[in-house]
Amino acid sequence: MKRLKPKHRTTSTALRIAVLPLSMALVSTSSVSPAFAETDPGRLEELQDEIEDRTARQQQLEAEAKALAAEVGKIRQQLIDAAAKVRTGERSVTESEDRITGLEAAQAVLLARLEVRRQELANTLAALQRLNRNPPPALAVRPDDAVGAMRSALLLSTIVPELEREAQDIRERLAELDAVRTQLLEERKTLGTASLTLDKDRSELNRLLAAKVAAEAERRAAADEEARALAALSAEADTLKDLITKLEARAASRRPIPRPELALPAQNPTFPAPSTTPSVRTPSRQTVVAALPGPLFSASRGLIRTPVESISVKPFGARDGAGSQTQGITIETRPLAAVTAPFDGRIAFAGPFRRYGQLLILEVGEGYHLLLAGMARIDGIVGQNVLAGEPVGTMGESARSENTGSAGSDRPSLYLELRRNGNPVDPEPWFVDMDRKARG
Repeated sequence: MKRLKPKHRTTSTALRIAVLPLSMALVSTSSVSPAFAETDPGRLEELQDEIEDRTARQQQLEAEAKALAAEVGKIRQQLIDAAAKVRTGERSVTESEDRITGLEAAQAVLLARLEVRRQELANTLAALQRLNRNPPPALAVRPDDAVGAMRSALLLSTIVPELEREAQDIRERLAELDAVRTQLLEERKTLGTASLTLDKDRSELNRLLAAKVAAEAERRAAADEEARALAALSAEADTLKDLITKLEARAASRRPIPRPELALPAQNPTFPAPSTTPSVRTPSRQTVVAALPGPLFSASRGLIRTPVESISVKPFGARDGAGSQTQGITIETRPLAAVTAPFDGRIAFAGPFRRYGQLLILEVGEGYHLLLAGMARIDGIVGQNVLAGEPVGTMGESARSENTGSAGSDRPSLYLELRRNGNPVDPEPWFVDMDRKARG
């Protein structure tokens, strides 16, 4: 018969109280079946041992769950930092490429000017050669040809200073060209280093994303069920407004979804622009996903960062490739650019939808939804909370033909809409870093 040694027994008062009703039940049972107490007098202790074992196991599982939640929180912070580094690297590479383009243009201008000078110098040298073949007559030999001699002397007095000026100008142009070529060489080295760093940061970001997926594997079953239900909704919805209406109706009808207890520090993405990321307090197990702490979205107008590093932007209401008026903005960006959440929120939809391709809808409160389309990959699941600056997707290597608002460029473009109560709103006033250098 299994019995624990006394030193292994717990003396917890709570446990004794928990065992007491069971003991009384067993005692009352013995009055009905006396043989049970006689043949198995140690059953009560066995039950007590089992309760103690299960209690210890429960405590162990709770500790493991807390450790897992803490690990997920740590990974999320690392993801935000890694995404910030990737976006900084993308910006550095783009700036370096722009400088190289400018230097190459300057080099082309200098070479063109040198070619003009070369032609002018060739004409001058040809005149000197003709003069050398037909020198002016000596006055001592032919005093009657004084006019020809004076003309030749005047020509030489004009040509020689001009030759000196042209030679000096050519020397300066050559020195300038040499400086430009040196800058080009250094800039190309800088670009190579920045590209290697960007590749390394992207690899780290992908590693962290994989770690996060593994850590949250247990939560994916419920998320997959939700995704299937949302896929059915998207198949029924004809427009984005219709889809958002159905999503809101579903959110109102279902029970609140608790999120795990996360030990997260205050989030502050390391972007150079002013940070608007709300500080995050440790939520309880019953904190619903929609109850995110921090400032309201409506109060963050002009303070939010764009989800990608932009090369050019087509404004709200511009015409797309098909000639239709867009209800959002189109941000042209780099190949494989990281896409980050502009604001704290909850992923309400993630997956393909109509001509938008891969669509991610982020619910940010007060009836506002941010819609991001055109990504090659979405790194988030329905029902998941995301923090400002947290990566939610990756762009492709080139433009996608189905991208809404595509301007025909070879670069990938992210299409962004802001909707309130299902109706489109111009999103530009909300973003602090909107790049306006190329308007459609």
